[in-house]
Amino acid sequence: MKKTPLALAWVATVLVSLATAVTLFFGRDYFYGGSIAGIVVSVIIPIIAVILIIIVWVQYEKQRTKEFKQVAEEMGFIFYPKGDDMQLHIGVTTRLSDFHLFSQGRSRKIRNMLHGVSEQLEVGIFGYQYTTGGGQSSDTVRQSVIYFRSPELNLPQFALRPENLFHNIGGVFGYQDIDFDSHPQFSKKYLLRGNDEQKVRELFATEVLGFFEGQDGISTEGGGDQLIFYRRRKRIKPEDVRPFMEEGLQVFRLFT
Repeated sequence: MKKTPLALAWVATVLVSLATAVTLFFGRDYFYGGSIAGIVVSVIIPIIAVILIIIVWVQYEKQRTKEFKQVAEEMGFIFYPKGDDMQLHIGVTTRLSDFHLFSQGRSRKIRNMLHGVSEQLEVGIFGYQYTTGGGQSSDTVRQSVIYFRSPELNLPQFALRPENLFHNIGGVFGYQDIDFDSHPQFSKKYLLRGNDEQKVRELFATEVLGFFEGQDGISTEGGGDQLIFYRRRKRIKPEDVRPFMEEGLQVFRLFT
């Protein structure tokens, strides 16, 4: 994993050196005049760059999967590298469809699932991505998610995520945002929504509100016996699985 940034730097260095060598040898006037140098600089080098970056990215993801599998074995979890494998065995994908995060975009994929079950708790730690927009404006959003399912949870449906400018504008037109006068900092930092506002307000007691006020950039959603926790666009490294799980368990304990 640690070699990947070096690999990318190496790719960039090679391409820059190649472009510089062509520039010095042929001169800039040839670049856009149909010359061989122009073709090399404007066509061939970008193609080579794309191919090399794809190769590096594929190798990076393979190594990432290998290291997550090793962590899963060390922690006594079952490892599912692909969402299809996971769905076949444990059916989590269907259950996740109830959450706001998993209704976003298209091309939704789950990767590198670490899954464990005890008598009172089911845990899943995995990477999730989806794509929005199209063409040159398409955007793939990737993040790490931790999923809990437990009979100790009895939650109203809710979704909590960082508030942004668009949410503020939406509020003017009636877009739901459950605020708390007693905790203005919480209300400023987060967008909180839910089907039953009264029950959501009861769930977010003083201790819960105080915890989230002290955090930045986190999102959590719940409903019934299920809860998820994540940071949008934040992917953990394999060596960060344990602290990520402990962070998620902190949130889990708030609601039990």
